[in-house]
Amino acid sequence: MVLRESDGSRRDRSAVDTAGETGFCLGISRVIPNPELQVEGLVLAAGRSRRMGTDKAMVALPDGERLWQRQWRTLGEAGIERRWLSAREDQSWMPAGFPVVRDAVPDAGPLAGMLAAAAVGDGTHLAVLAVDLPDVPTEWVRGLMARAKPGAGVVGRWADGTYEPLAALYPCEWLEQWRAACGGAVRPPGLQALLREREQAGSLTVISLGAEQEGWFRNVNEPQDLCLRMKPPPRRCGPD
Repeated sequence: MVLRESDGSRRDRSAVDTAGETGFCLGISRVIPNPELQVEGLVLAAGRSRRMGTDKAMVALPDGERLWQRQWRTLGEAGIERRWLSAREDQSWMPAGFPVVRDAVPDAGPLAGMLAAAAVGDGTHLAVLAVDLPDVPTEWVRGLMARAKPGAGVVGRWADGTYEPLAALYPCEWLEQWRAACGGAVRPPGLQALLREREQAGSLTVISLGAEQEGWFRNVNEPQDLCLRMKPPPRRCGPD
């Protein structure tokens, strides 16, 4: 990754954390979050759930917790107090008075919910968690927050170059820029392309993902996926 020095010169610098080398502890307990940054949270639950056959957000896990409740709790346990739920107009199952945002840009997929949350929030960053990723641990969200920097995002990436954009951290200024760009777009660009642009610009911190994290990012899209879910690895990052 190419960064610009304070004197205007350029130098190469890697902004990639390798999960496999540290068992995903990734130095989380050794990274102190920037106290000047304010992270808000968003649970993405506005998908059509066509393959599931019912609204995924309301699917109950074996312990009785709904998928949307699991993700809401994960963000809260990571220390994020101000949170929203991205939902469609026809989704009416959330409790009365619950903090809900509706898509600000039509046919923009998950990006639409992100843009809507950025429009009502006043934080510096938005932590995004999709409703169909119930095995993403709290430690992952904390790790994203620990690596947050002004104007920079944090995302996991697989060896083939594919990002995990729906369990990631976005600076709100990006979302404002993307909303302006989407205003006249017939089909907004996908998050993979947008993140690739940001990485090339040097404003994206990438965490390399490996086999140990595969279970964390297993999607629950169909009824049988609930039976095939992998439990999160037992290893957790604690204080040094």
